[in-house]
Amino acid sequence: MFIQVEYVGEIERHLRGTSLMLGAIPNTSWLSQCMETDEKGFIRVGHDVSDASAFPVDGRPMELESSVPGVFAVGDVRSGSVKRVASSVGEGSIVVAAVHRALEL
Repeated sequence: MFIQVEYVGEIERHLRGTSLMLGAIPNTSWLSQCMETDEKGFIRVGHDVSDASAFPVDGRPMELESSVPGVFAVGDVRSGSVKRVASSVGEGSIVVAAVHRALEL
């Protein structure tokens, strides 16, 4: 999982508490020729894959499977993810079961 961060400058403030949210820019341009991505470059998975022609007749990708059979995407690089570490960990554990199913096919 790769994320490109854009530096925009420094601001000094005296705060009692704060929360920081950074926008994610996927580093997936190298995948765009072989895998379906959304308009921002995040990898489409599962029902969001529009071209399922690589899958068997009437087949669709599994929940976190990309447009390439057997290739899964989780965490920040996945289209529609919430971009939080805890979610990425959970998605990763879900994919383990999906990989086992894919290997059985």
